[in-house]
Amino acid sequence: MKQNQSKTQVSEFYEEFQSHGKYDYLYGDEDRKELYVDLIGKGHRILEVGCRAGNLTQYFHEGNEVVGIDVDRNALKEFTKRLGLTGHWVDADSEDFPFDDAQFDVVVFSEVMEHLRFPKKALKEIARVLKPDGRLIGSVPNAFRLRNRLKFLLGKPYEVDASHLRSYSHTLLHKELSSCFEQIDIHPISGHLLGGGSTGIPVYTWLPFRIRALFALDLVFVGVGKNVK
Repeated sequence: MKQNQSKTQVSEFYEEFQSHGKYDYLYGDEDRKELYVDLIGKGHRILEVGCRAGNLTQYFHEGNEVVGIDVDRNALKEFTKRLGLTGHWVDADSEDFPFDDAQFDVVVFSEVMEHLRFPKKALKEIARVLKPDGRLIGSVPNAFRLRNRLKFLLGKPYEVDASHLRSYSHTLLHKELSSCFEQIDIHPISGHLLGGGSTGIPVYTWLPFRIRALFALDLVFVGVGKNVK
């Protein structure tokens, strides 16, 4: 009963939080979206953990077989309504995924880890449901980018999203992922070197990794499952 109560409480939090324009919001920019589409490819059976209302799914579901899970019941309704896809009500923090082992070619895990109390539990479940050599493709906000560090030095909060429970740099992210995945590749993407919007200087993809990691808005990652039990 306590677990069900907790799941319902988490669900109600996100149903309220996401209702304020979040069902149409896609984090990052065109470069980030295009990178996801390119990395995911076509002809795959895909599980999207934290599918929301299909905000990202809409760009990669054609040519793939996609199923989603999310703790937000309203988002799942929109996921099915908008895209005609099946969604399951699952709290990745407290529940096992309702799928047998080795079922998916790709698991998409976009902007979810920073919301979880127990990300390693979710990562183990992802590794379990991936086929041998299946790929995890996901992302987290680049919490330790230079702008956030400067805010911290000035005594200002660098995190304003009440739903974020964790903060990741590329080093911390690699360490977290390496418990269940190998061949990890991290892509610092989006954001600006200077300024913002259409007039700012963007974080170009050809810049050295260390510079992109210092300025990028987001960290997109790829890993191959170890089939951790």
